Parts: sequence; structure tokens; C-alpha cells
Amino acid sequence: MNIQRFSAERRVRIAGTLVLIQFTMLGVITTFAVTEVTAVNHQYLAFELAGVALGLLVIAGAGISLRPSLRVSPIPKSGAPLIESGIYKRVRHPMYLGVILIGFGLAGYANSTIPWICELILVLALNIKARFEDALLLEIHPESAHYQMHVSRILPCMGGSCRTTCIVK
Repeated sequence: MNIQRFSAERRVRIAGTLVLIQFTMLGVITTFAVTEVTAVNHQYLAFELAGVALGLLVIAGAGISLRPSLRVSPIPKSGAPLIESGIYKRVRHPMYLGVILIGFGLAGYANSTIPWICELILVLALNIKARFEDALLLEIHPESAHYQMHVSRILPCMGGSCRTTCIVK
């Protein structure tokens, strides 16, 4: 994503829009899931609970590693270091992975088409948000190019991101 042409105002608007989409979709999914609480039969309850629990664990692990740089906006905190330790060794955006896992668990629990559509929109929005954040991080931390080449964006070991050797040309 080429963001050099974006003004600071436009970057803030893009970031705000992506955060709004993220929380709106998660809110709709959660609302549908809450309406299903009284339902007697949940065929895949163990998987739904596992998705939510794993998502919460991933977010907790990411929060611990990201503590000095933590924020909802994809715009990096001024002066924040590039975090490459903890869960960030395996995934560049584990918070987004956690939100996606929670969304999957809740959408499954909601047992309706609308939450699944919202989950798809959520996944797409978080992927765009991750790309946007990566581009912003490259401006602040040019050394993050190597990190971005070797650590997958949202899902661990996707797209050859688990390479252990690096040949720089």
C-alpha cells in the first residue's frame, strides 16, 4: 500500500473508518450471539467457545508484548518501538487474529447468516487495516521491511513467512 501520498488528515480518517467498521461488525455479531443465549441446542458450542477463548488468549498475549505501543488505531504511537518479541515473533498483527477468532466463535454461536456476513466484512477490514499499519510502520521503522518479509500478517506461517533464512538482494 503506497501511503506516501496520503495527508495526515486522510490517514486519520482512514484509520478511524477502519476502526469504526471493526467495532461495528463485532458489535453486530455480538448482538446476534447474545440473542441466542436462551437457545437450547448449540451443536458446535465447544468450537464456538474455543474460538472466543483462543481469541481472548491471543489478544492478552499481544497486549502484554505490545504494552508500550498499545492503541486501537492503526496509526503507530509516536516514538513507539517496533515490537518483534512474544507472539509478535509469529504474527505481525495478533490483535487482529484474536478479534477474528472471537468473531468466528460468536458468529457460529449466533447461528444466522448476517453475523457470518459481518465476520467476512470484519476479516476484510482487518486485513486492510493490517496493510495500512504495515505501511505506516515502514515509514517510522525502515528496518521493519525485514520483519514484514519474515513474519506473516495475521495467520501464522502464511505465504512463505516462516522462512528461517534471508537472502537480501
